[in-house]
Amino acid sequence: MYDLPQKRTKKRGRPALRGKKLSIQNDFTLSDEKIGDYYVAARRVLTNIFGRRTVLAYVTSADKENGGRRLFFSTVFPEQLQIFCAWQEKSPLNQTDSRHMQYIPLMLYAFRWNIEVSYYEQKTFWLLCSYMVRSRKGIEILVNLINISYCVMKILPYQDASFNKYQSESVQEFWFVLIEQIRWQVVYAILVENIEIRIKSKALIKALKQVFQQHGYYL
Repeated sequence: MYDLPQKRTKKRGRPALRGKKLSIQNDFTLSDEKIGDYYVAARRVLTNIFGRRTVLAYVTSADKENGGRRLFFSTVFPEQLQIFCAWQEKSPLNQTDSRHMQYIPLMLYAFRWNIEVSYYEQKTFWLLCSYMVRSRKGIEILVNLINISYCVMKILPYQDASFNKYQSESVQEFWFVLIEQIRWQVVYAILVENIEIRIKSKALIKALKQVFQQHGYYL
């Protein structure tokens, strides 16, 4: 990430294509007040990613002095979005004054962030990213099925009392517990199937169910 090149002078020689290399720690001055939940700095830069195209770089931090910093790039500039923000019914976009106009692209990205989180969790933790379909209809059906499955797993801690404590736990913790529950369900189903075929014993099935429930596996 680099600063914009200096204006051309009358000196001989080829002008630099870009300015000095920039650091998010030392070359971005955070705002005096929070913009939403974060202190924000913004400046136009050049990058290796976008070639010679000028982009807008945002650096955010929850703590102005000691907090970690995150970097975002926007290829759309605030002046291209002013008309869009004028008819917004909800804050903060419809209340954006001239001082905060430069932060509009970042505010818009905040609306999409929840979607990004869901996609990240689906792929990383729930392993719902593998598929073997090629047709457009097949892809649409699969995407809908993945989203439904993800929503069910997110709602489960709020609907089933046995999972209530995982409302505030990390995705990894809930994933591990849910996988264990599914594994025990499969084991129980296989045992019951074999017992029904060979012995037909309701008493044994009931005893197995009680053992599973005593270990916290709800069937």
